[in-house]
Amino acid sequence: MAFSDVATVGFVFRNGQKVSNGDAGRIPVLVGQAVNAVKAGAESGKAIAKPAQAIINTCSEVAKADPLFNGLSKAVKFASNNVNPLITASSGLKVLLAKKEDRTKTLITEGGTLSGMFLAEGWMKKNLVGILDKLPITGKWKPIIKGLVFIAGSIGFSTLGGKLGKWIADRAEIPLGKEAREQYYQNKEAKNHVNKPLDLKA
Repeated sequence: MAFSDVATVGFVFRNGQKVSNGDAGRIPVLVGQAVNAVKAGAESGKAIAKPAQAIINTCSEVAKADPLFNGLSKAVKFASNNVNPLITASSGLKVLLAKKEDRTKTLITEGGTLSGMFLAEGWMKKNLVGILDKLPITGKWKPIIKGLVFIAGSIGFSTLGGKLGKWIADRAEIPLGKEAREQYYQNKEAKNHVNKPLDLKA
C-alpha cells in the first residue's frame, strides 16, 4: 500500500512534467506511478474506486487473451513495483548521456539529488504520521496534508541534495595548488568569453 494516495497522484503529475520536458528516463517511472495511482483509487473506497477497479479488471482480462498485451502488462507491473529503482536508473541514464567531461559532475549532482530524496522520504515514512497525529487536524484533511507534505519534502530535499551535489562537484574539479588554481580560473574565464553570444546591439 502506498504511503500516501495524494502523494502518489502528485508524483504522477510531477513525472509527467519531467517527461514532457524531455527527460525520457522518467517514462518508466511515470508509467509505474500512474499504475499505482489507479491502484490507490481502486482501494480508496471512494467514488473513484469502482471505475479504477474496472480499469484493473479489464486490463487483466485483456492480458489473458492477448500475449502481447500480457507482456506489456508484466512490464507495467514491474514498473509499478519498482518506482524508486527506476528513478535511480533514470539518474544513471543522465550520467551516461552526459558529455564525457561532464560525467563526474553529473554523477555527483544526481547522487546528491537521490540522496536528498531517499533520506527525506525515509524519514517522513517513519515520523510524519506521528507528527500529524499530534496536530489539531481533522481526519478529512489529514490524508491531504500528509500527501502534500510528503511531496514537498521529497521535492525540496531532492532539489537541495542536487544543489549540494553540484556545489561539491564544482569545487572538486578546482585544483589545490595556487598556480594550478589560477590557471583553472583563467581557462574557465576564457571559455566563458568564447561561449558568450555576440551582442548585436553594441
